[in-house]
Amino acid sequence: MSQKTLIIVESPAKSNTISKYLGSDYLVSSSMGHVRDLNPNILSIDVEKNYKPYYEEVKDKKSIIKKLKELSQKSEKILLAPDPDREGEAIAYHLREILKSSNRKIFRIFFNEITKQAILQAVENPRDIDIDKVNSQQMRRLLDRLAGYKISPVLQRKIGGPLSAGRVQSVALKLIVEREREIRAFEPEEYWAITAQLEGSKKPPFNAKLEKHNNKKIKIVNKEQNDEVVDNLKKNDYVLNKIKKTLKKRKSPPPLITSSLQQEAFRRFGLPVKSTMRLAQSLYEGVDLGRGERTGLITYMRTDSYRISNDARAAAKNFITASFGAEYYPDKPNFYGSKKKIQDAHETIRPTLPFHAPADINKYLNANQFKIYRLIWDRFFASQMKEAQVEETIFQIANGDYLFISKGEIEKFPGFTKILKIGSNAEQLPGLNEQEILKLLKLNPKQNFTKPPARYTEASLVKVLEEKGIGRPSTYASIIDTLGKRAYVYKEEKKFVPTFLGFNVAEYLDKNFKDIMNYNFTADLEKQLDLVSEGSLDWIKGIDDFYKKLLVDLGRVEGTDRVQLSTGKKCPRCGKDLVLKYSYKTRGWFSGCSGYPECKYTEKGDGNNQTEVKKDELLDRTCPKPGCGEPLVKRYSAKTRSYFIGCSGYPKCTYIETLKDEKLGDCPTCGKPLLKRFSKKTRRFFTGCSGYPECTYIESRVNRKKGGKIKDAEEKKTETDAIRK
Repeated sequence: MSQKTLIIVESPAKSNTISKYLGSDYLVSSSMGHVRDLNPNILSIDVEKNYKPYYEEVKDKKSIIKKLKELSQKSEKILLAPDPDREGEAIAYHLREILKSSNRKIFRIFFNEITKQAILQAVENPRDIDIDKVNSQQMRRLLDRLAGYKISPVLQRKIGGPLSAGRVQSVALKLIVEREREIRAFEPEEYWAITAQLEGSKKPPFNAKLEKHNNKKIKIVNKEQNDEVVDNLKKNDYVLNKIKKTLKKRKSPPPLITSSLQQEAFRRFGLPVKSTMRLAQSLYEGVDLGRGERTGLITYMRTDSYRISNDARAAAKNFITASFGAEYYPDKPNFYGSKKKIQDAHETIRPTLPFHAPADINKYLNANQFKIYRLIWDRFFASQMKEAQVEETIFQIANGDYLFISKGEIEKFPGFTKILKIGSNAEQLPGLNEQEILKLLKLNPKQNFTKPPARYTEASLVKVLEEKGIGRPSTYASIIDTLGKRAYVYKEEKKFVPTFLGFNVAEYLDKNFKDIMNYNFTADLEKQLDLVSEGSLDWIKGIDDFYKKLLVDLGRVEGTDRVQLSTGKKCPRCGKDLVLKYSYKTRGWFSGCSGYPECKYTEKGDGNNQTEVKKDELLDRTCPKPGCGEPLVKRYSAKTRSYFIGCSGYPKCTYIETLKDEKLGDCPTCGKPLLKRFSKKTRRFFTGCSGYPECTYIESRVNRKKGGKIKDAEEKKTETDAIRK
């Protein structure tokens, strides 16, 4: 037997980086994620025997498992190093179950960052697998399997088509549908706002807003009332009645955790949650900084914790005092508490030690990697700096019985805003004196209407899911992705709109599976998962409570009729209702007569906005393809439920471009722009590198660097062929 130690991580990128830090006494290999799982074709849970799961080796991991067994037999001991979370703990457990017959010396190691110091420290401190965390992950896996495999077939029988339900997915859909109902039921109300542009003894001029009348908040609801107020305001002088100055402190924001990283990346850069997590993963696993080896640039990006290690805190203090001065570091270090119990004792998301300034490594990162790294860098150092101080000034301006308010501020001490700039709507006010009579330059009455609540974006949906305690931020990307794939939602101006199908699926589930669709019930399950992770709750009891409620709901719908999704239109042939149907032959939704088979009338429909197909919008630009010059049109794709720009000369000219605001980002392999392409064979869009054929990257397909191998070789071949065409 060799005296070498085998270290097993999840991905080849990590194994390549870690092997550089360790000597020849270590072998580093990767499991490529899970090696054992439930059979995807059957339930694989014995509900009669305490929910015993039946795991089996993942089929496409046979060669990897064989290689790991061979390496384990040759090694003195094995150190399991999957990601430091519950999912990683479960991967470590299943690796041990597979390899323990080959080698009994199996241990678990943890590191929150892929740096030499962290790796060496982890190797020197092996520990046992935390079975409570394994049970917590197992409980989540079985809950999701029971919900999906028990409810999805009900949807497919009662509604039709390849529909699916999920413990968190369906609740997220309910949120989107409920918001859309609020928007459709909303009735706008008219109101008027009056602003006065004023000037005192010193410049500049400033604006003041009418707030009160007779010491009560004023409400102007129509033009007649507005005109009356405007006439009254012309009768009196504008007197600067009172000046109020207050010194205010603005606390530095906490460093980023998974959910806030997702929200900020979307808010600032328009990056989808899925892209943000992919970019963060690449920074965590390591980037070559010109020395021929990868360097991990951030700590683990799936975390709910604001904890910062003592070493990182001390290094941040040194950086802040050296860069800005001792006055920018607080008298006592900043600590941030979480509103709920965190999943694991992770650190927050921060730059790794030693710190690499964004400007110093910019040339080694692609554009989107740099955005994410700079975002993490700025928030981390801002969180460790002193609060900002501003002097807020409020002018109270009297006009008879009316009161105008103007607010402004002056920065007294920048504090953390030296790094993290924050926007402010405060106006610059002149240095005036109380009781000054001001000159009216202009009176601006403006008609407004109340607006409905905004549709959810990816960022706002993540925020509300986190606030309600539903799911985990690490799973939000896949949940959002599934909602789109199932044709439950589409995006309009980056906001989620439920489809006709999505509306009906959510309504059916909410009516027949009330417990599963209840926000509090779903959030309580997350709390139970935490308790299992802490060893305070038996995972079997947690599943049993869930499954008993699920059985009641399943029994209730067993004998009910199939649901007819009426589109609200009548069949032009026989006058019966048109209903939404799914064709397994064409793999698409269509509208058909409810009188089938007597009447076989059908028409196109995508399940989106009942059966209406969105019209093309002619643009004032021409096709840039050489020799074409036809006008470009903005079109809606029922397949992807999104807009794109194409040539009006189609099919003669097949030019396509993505909308500019989609921000598909840069290729993580070569840095060139990513483009949305359409595969004629699979009849769907996919995202690939514009540098093809030199770069063959396809988004979310690549999972092995060596040879560009992918999870589904047939799918890779299909989409690569589409690019060539």
